[in-house]
Amino acid sequence: MSTTPNSTTSDPDFIVAVAAESGLLGGNSHMPDLTVLDLLEEFYGLTGKLVRIPTEKDDTFRLQDGADTYLVKVSPPDEDPMIVHLQTACMQHLEWTAPELPVQRLVSCVDGRPEVHIPAPDGPYDRVLRVMRFMSGNLLANHAASAEQLQLVGSSLARLGLALRDFDHPRADRMLLWDLKHFHRMRPLLDHVGEKSKRSLAEDIFNRFDEQVVPLLGSLTSQVVHGDFSPFNLVVDPDVADFVTGIIDFGDTVRTPLIFDISVTMANLLGRDPGSPWEQALNVVAGYQKVRPLPVQELAALTVSAPARLLLRALITQWRASQLPERREYLLSHSKPDWDRLAATAAAPAPKPPFTP
Repeated sequence: MSTTPNSTTSDPDFIVAVAAESGLLGGNSHMPDLTVLDLLEEFYGLTGKLVRIPTEKDDTFRLQDGADTYLVKVSPPDEDPMIVHLQTACMQHLEWTAPELPVQRLVSCVDGRPEVHIPAPDGPYDRVLRVMRFMSGNLLANHAASAEQLQLVGSSLARLGLALRDFDHPRADRMLLWDLKHFHRMRPLLDHVGEKSKRSLAEDIFNRFDEQVVPLLGSLTSQVVHGDFSPFNLVVDPDVADFVTGIIDFGDTVRTPLIFDISVTMANLLGRDPGSPWEQALNVVAGYQKVRPLPVQELAALTVSAPARLLLRALITQWRASQLPERREYLLSHSKPDWDRLAATAAAPAPKPPFTP
């Protein structure tokens, strides 16, 4: 079982260790498409057209087998299969205890198992093959959501959290680079920020996090969460009452304070409207509060943790650009909107609970 160091000091070695456990330091080791097709036929009885989907870690495919469409994932050889099992167990728990939630469903292989372990000669671990139902539809990232729809996003997140309250797993306390409970130890990432204005903005966010959130870490409401409830992992339909019709990608499942799970969704909405940078994010909080009210102290911490999550994404992108010089320009171009949105958010007064969008 993974343990998280107790030290609150920032540490470059700690960052590397967390990045390694998060699967961000391994090289590409793609499994050939024909090999995947053979495995799917052998273990699942599935055949058809396989199309590779570019992703950061896993080998991921869309399989069309007649009228049925599946998502196929093969974990990398440097990822502990128990981390994959954490995700699998979380999805199974939700299917059994909250079948009304629109969570992506696993497909069992012919002998009933939800996973198939494939020996990997080029890594320390077996690779894990999983098949899921493909959730078609529009992603929230491609939809201009209204205030009411964003509140439905928040209420969906709250219902998901309630369904996971009693879930546990031996690797739930994994170390994850994106987990904000480690944010205060990430200051060394500032070494990769050259622009003075960006560094000053980032230092201010770190300082506020240290002052207002770190003292609460031991008392915040915590449990296993989805970990990446972002617009890219939500399928939506404006013509359906609940709006959110699909919840996908449990790759960042972890035990952490609830406000850090909400911060992910908020961070993806902060600063999108420079004239009112907090409004969209606060609509999510309003919807969440209708289903699962949080203590005022924890709500107040969201005004710090949400910008911290957006900053963390920008910093990790900067850091990875330094690790991958061949992709530097591409990565930095993708981080620029995050810095612009952070600046717009910082320029506006931080809201105080009870929040009003």
